Amino acid sequence: MALLTVAARLRPVFGRAGTVGAAHEPVPLAVGGAGPRLLCLPALSALSGPQEYARLGAGLRGMRPVSALRHPGFGPGEALPADVDALVAAEAATVRAAAAEGPLVLLGRSAGGWVAHAVAERLGSEGAAPVAVVLLDTYPPGHGDRDRALSAMTSDMLRRAAEFASADLDRLTAMAGYFELFDAWEPAPLSCPTLYVRAGDPLPDTESAPRWGLPHAEVTVPGDHFTMLEEHARTTALAVHRWLADRV
Repeated sequence: MALLTVAARLRPVFGRAGTVGAAHEPVPLAVGGAGPRLLCLPALSALSGPQEYARLGAGLRGMRPVSALRHPGFGPGEALPADVDALVAAEAATVRAAAAEGPLVLLGRSAGGWVAHAVAERLGSEGAAPVAVVLLDTYPPGHGDRDRALSAMTSDMLRRAAEFASADLDRLTAMAGYFELFDAWEPAPLSCPTLYVRAGDPLPDTESAPRWGLPHAEVTVPGDHFTMLEEHARTTALAVHRWLADRV
């Protein structure tokens, strides 16, 4: 990861003034149903993207609309955000535009939860908070167990890349750049409710994610950090849907 971080620092970046056009339009994953739309923000690994929520969307088809974003910098030739502020400005603009069609819930798995939380903070400060935030097995940034968990997650991700796809250099350096971006970031309390969805099974050689330190509700679902959105995706989707139906 250290070499990838150095390589990421050599990539072009955009600041807050250059966010126009940096973010991507949401990708629809499920239509129909009622209630606020889920807008999913991918994790920050080299294999992350809207596709990681495909099964979640399928599990909610006809029950609740679902769409997902793609973070800037993971595509060929794309610039990385210079800092968290630039990323949040770009993503918040996309979320504001999507909210014109109706209320939204921001959802993020793993480190994608950091982005979801940071965007919700920004929107809340502007009086335009989402109706809720959902964090799927998100480790608190800066927690002492984070590096060990990150190592296990990265090893599993690289194994999956070797089996199913090739993670190119742009995506690998984007992953490293994003993790460095959030290295000193700390979440602040939100003005909207938060649901923390915990994976019931830890990855090998790791413990379950530490408790999310800010106010939240919590549910535990079957599966580990990855399989909660794979073979257990429908169970995860229904747990989120039920909580939202009861509270927002």
